[in-house]
Amino acid sequence: MKFRFLSILLLLSIAGCAVATPGETPPPAPSGTSSPPAATVPPPSPSLAPSPSPALPPLGIFLAPANADAVLGEDLRTLTSAWAEEDGLRFQLRETLSENDFVAEDIHWVVALPPLSNLEGLAASAPETRFLAVGFSDLEATGNLSVIRPGVSHFDQQGFMAGYIAAMITPDWRVGVIGLADDPAGKAAREGFTAGAIYFCGLCRSEYPPFFEYPLFVELDAEASSSQWQSAANILLNKGVETIYLVPGAGDDDLRQYLVQSDVNLIGGGEEVTETIAEHWVVSLRFDLLQVVEEHWPEFVEGAVGASVQVPLTLADINSDLLSPGRQRLAEKILEEVVAGFIEVTP
Repeated sequence: MKFRFLSILLLLSIAGCAVATPGETPPPAPSGTSSPPAATVPPPSPSLAPSPSPALPPLGIFLAPANADAVLGEDLRTLTSAWAEEDGLRFQLRETLSENDFVAEDIHWVVALPPLSNLEGLAASAPETRFLAVGFSDLEATGNLSVIRPGVSHFDQQGFMAGYIAAMITPDWRVGVIGLADDPAGKAAREGFTAGAIYFCGLCRSEYPPFFEYPLFVELDAEASSSQWQSAANILLNKGVETIYLVPGAGDDDLRQYLVQSDVNLIGGGEEVTETIAEHWVVSLRFDLLQVVEEHWPEFVEGAVGASVQVPLTLADINSDLLSPGRQRLAEKILEEVVAGFIEVTP
């Protein structure tokens, strides 16, 4: 028993010699073996800064107030949106625009319709933006503001051409006007009609009865009823008038139908020529804003600014059965001279 106890003590003392004490350097690894390499921690990858968003293209804006001409507005919206796309611009249709909008956005051009009271101020506040005012008669062109003026100030020219054409196509010069009372534009149109008819036919004396001094005219207020317009038309019909010029704003659809049913030929301004009156519609004498915008646009987008363009009178909706090609060419020649100021259009 004593021998076994001594053996155990001997074994414990031998085992204790192999245990490293604190602070003691561990023995080297046996030759032929290698320590595993220390784990290498990769350096952190540098974080990439977020890429800036690409700049948006500049804007082209069509500015059409809620009470603007709806038909012209839709036609211009179609044109300007197509032109903006061709030039690589974004396009917006706006009813209003403020000076702050030019701070927030890069606006390349603005095409505007009346009525707008602050267009001159907007143009002055944004000198790098080009403005095109279409149909404004009360604006002056400035450095970055071009104006396409309506032809309303030239109803005397429209009336003159209506009188000239009416006398040219009507036997015995039996022509007349239905116009607006107490209206300066209507008066100018009526006086122009008289001058145009006389320019063609001189004294315009009839060769057979009824004998009246043509051209004749009747006028009513714009608010007159359909029956009142028809009663006024009867004054001309009873005096043998065969071709009538309808001053823009005079009469209504019922009047036009009534005159066509009375076998009267018609000349007008901006009325829609429907199928029911087309057979008796001679020609429309229009101030075509849209056509002028299309013609001026290349100059505008190429940088021409400060232009003031007057919309000229044009012939449209021509009925060749009533206004033959030869007479049309004659009328167009006279129109050129009228627009150029070579022919006096008032009596």
